[in-house]
Amino acid sequence: MPFQKWILMIIPVIIGLFLLIPLWSRVSQYDDTSIQRRPHAAGLVLGAALWDGRPSPALRERLDQAYELYREGLVQYLILSGGKGDDGLTEAEGMKRYLVERGVPSDRLLLEDQARNTAENIAYSQTILSDRNWNQIYLITHDYHMYRALRLAERAGIDATPAPVHSRVLFTPFYKARECLAIIKMWIQETAG
Repeated sequence: MPFQKWILMIIPVIIGLFLLIPLWSRVSQYDDTSIQRRPHAAGLVLGAALWDGRPSPALRERLDQAYELYREGLVQYLILSGGKGDDGLTEAEGMKRYLVERGVPSDRLLLEDQARNTAENIAYSQTILSDRNWNQIYLITHDYHMYRALRLAERAGIDATPAPVHSRVLFTPFYKARECLAIIKMWIQETAG
């Protein structure tokens, strides 16, 4: 192989590694983080997906984390954020049904049912927080997703305490790689203004 072709092949790999290492450290930042157990008014659960109108296994993990925070008295309310999926039911409504089945009173569940992505989860939920004068919340999502979610929350003026979910059902390397790309997209959007 000629030297020039070899160089042209190796340079993108080196650039990719220089990007991947700091991004991977960000998506791995909350891998071993446990929840700081202090009471907040609410927890914000970011949607994932519904399967046939029921929370997917990954979304159930987030909801189970939210349920535990509620059961332990660390939150009084849960904000469930997620818009319409493929079957017409909103993620927020699917999450509500799941938590009501587990015993959470429906009047303790606040639905944000318009969001289609993480940025919208945060932006639309911020309105609910402002209307109630809630300053501090738990942010409930998977550990690999927490860096970006917290950054978006900070930009929206939300004081969020991480409540990371450590998945037992997801193939985490895939989702971490995907999240690295989402962080790049977020940075581009921030830079573009």
